Amino acid sequence: MTTIHLVYPHKPLARTPYAIGFNLAKGLRDRGYKVVLYNLYTSKQLKFKPSKNDILLGHPRWETNSTFNDLVRLKGWKRIIVIHPFCPADLESYAHLFKYCILADRFIAITGKYWAQAIAHTSFYSWTDKFLQLDLAIDRKNFPRIKENFNSPGKRKFIFIGNHTHYKNVEFLNQIAGKINNIEFHRIGPYSKKFANLIQHGAHDLNSEYAIKLIKDMDYMITMSNRDANPTTILESSAMGLIALCPKGSGYEEDGGVFNISGLNIHEAVNYINYLNNVESDLLELKRKEMTNLLDKYYCWPRFVDEIIREVESKVRFNYKIKMSWSLLCIYFVYFVKGRKAPWKIKLKNFFRKKKN
Repeated sequence: MTTIHLVYPHKPLARTPYAIGFNLAKGLRDRGYKVVLYNLYTSKQLKFKPSKNDILLGHPRWETNSTFNDLVRLKGWKRIIVIHPFCPADLESYAHLFKYCILADRFIAITGKYWAQAIAHTSFYSWTDKFLQLDLAIDRKNFPRIKENFNSPGKRKFIFIGNHTHYKNVEFLNQIAGKINNIEFHRIGPYSKKFANLIQHGAHDLNSEYAIKLIKDMDYMITMSNRDANPTTILESSAMGLIALCPKGSGYEEDGGVFNISGLNIHEAVNYINYLNNVESDLLELKRKEMTNLLDKYYCWPRFVDEIIREVESKVRFNYKIKMSWSLLCIYFVYFVKGRKAPWKIKLKNFFRKKKN
């Protein structure tokens, strides 16, 4: 029997990343695989030696003292598969993956179809056609429809759901909100950074009473990120009845159940938001029906698990060896020197933390 050693957060929760590990483990077991679960920082390699039927499937971390980093060093794996969110335009966040992908048989990239095409124009261009693009999934039962009727034209409300990390482009959304005084822009997310033009509500789970009451009054979930792998909040809020509005760089395109907006040109973005504020509700209902169909047939866990099983059962070994090039130099430079996850920065930070204690 094939045993899959799965390194991924896996609590029985609706939100990612826990939902990914939990549903993947369940789906694999339902198909007859034995699954051994690991947390990101708890490995069991000391008393374990891989056999010819053992497959390592998991999520590498940029820290060296992490589970996948320990397990991938062991000899004897039948197959090694990396599964990780991936936005090739965000070199700082993903440069650390290169050392793992060189060792792996396959890289399953949780990302939108847009990035599968756009990778050719990034520093990761050598990986074009060498990874499997995999869209996220949710269980609609965890995010039931609570938004029924849209607000009337001219009175629509927009909400951003998420944190304010560098790639979320929340500052751009804040600028847009400052130019449109007749539309409300709300935000569910931590208070740790202020955005003067957004109505901030703090961090809340989407299925909390507070969030449900708020979402019932919204019309659009808006995110302005130009380099986000595949934000789950788009699927979650869509399942709850909102219409998703995002740049293509958020990993979703018009045929994926959303409206696309510019995340770079503020005048284009303002004009499009004003248009959507006044559009007839019939158009929004059509878009919502389109997304509901996709949530049932595509953005769902059975499809997600099916695609991973195809890679588990494949015998193909993909060559990730990257020839020395400007692309590789950029990856090395960011990983080892510039990026906030550079190993020397982490070691230096840990050193001073120990000195302080």
